[in-house]
Amino acid sequence: MREKANTYFGGNMSALVRCASLKYSEEAEPSEQNNKLTDVMEAALKQIRKIGANHNQAVKCINEKMKMSPFAFLPSDLRPFNEFAESMKTVENMLSYLYNMIKE
Repeated sequence: MREKANTYFGGNMSALVRCASLKYSEEAEPSEQNNKLTDVMEAALKQIRKIGANHNQAVKCINEKMKMSPFAFLPSDLRPFNEFAESMKTVENMLSYLYNMIKE
């Protein structure tokens, strides 16, 4: 491999490996690791979007209540934010899993 890297890529092993993973059409050949990585990334992004949408709805509800009366705010209005924290922990675990996959 070193000999081919020296001959064709000026000694750059990384370039040789990248080139070896391409098909003739120069599209990256999907591997099982890449598919798993893509699936976890899509799941994490979907979860982040869901948290963002739910967070915005809770904030809008609180804002509407506060417009009607500043005394309308109740401690129970903060309950959804606790659920968002649990969802964020799930996302954090997904992202750390992704980081470990990429790091290997």
